[in-house]
Amino acid sequence: MNKKAHVGDVFLIPIDGSRFGIGQIAGDWIGELYIVIYDAVHSTEDVDPNSVASEQLLLAALSLDAKIHCGDWRIIGNVTDNLDRIPQPVFKVNQDGQVFLESRDRSITRPASRSESETLRLRTVVAPVRLENALKALKGVGDWNAKYDELRVDYVLESSRLNIG
Repeated sequence: MNKKAHVGDVFLIPIDGSRFGIGQIAGDWIGELYIVIYDAVHSTEDVDPNSVASEQLLLAALSLDAKIHCGDWRIIGNVTDNLDRIPQPVFKVNQDGQVFLESRDRSITRPASRSESETLRLRTVVAPVRLENALKALKGVGDWNAKYDELRVDYVLESSRLNIG
């Protein structure tokens, strides 16, 4: 299929033979995609992509486009009206022995306080299959793996409240 992913793309994630989750590309930094998955299950592939505007976030992570590129996650549309309402995570990064806060798009960096350094996560990129398997486990297909905990939207919600600019 060789599909190229774009910010705003809305796609379906197969859960089992009859159910689909829905996700969206909420950011891109040189191929490092910010993917969000919503807490919605659809029993058909005929889903209005604009429905993401009213759905609750379930999972979020930096990832790559492999599942979109090969067609496993079918793009059903492109929606950008809701992107400014999707919280953007903040990460800690180590530079020359110092800890800094860094915005998801790497546009803002500042020194981290001690408490920020202790509570924030390092920037990591996960394989898209991990997001898919976490969604499946949450929807009753497969077992939950402790590695999926970092994909829950809680971290994004908490870190996005930091004033880093």
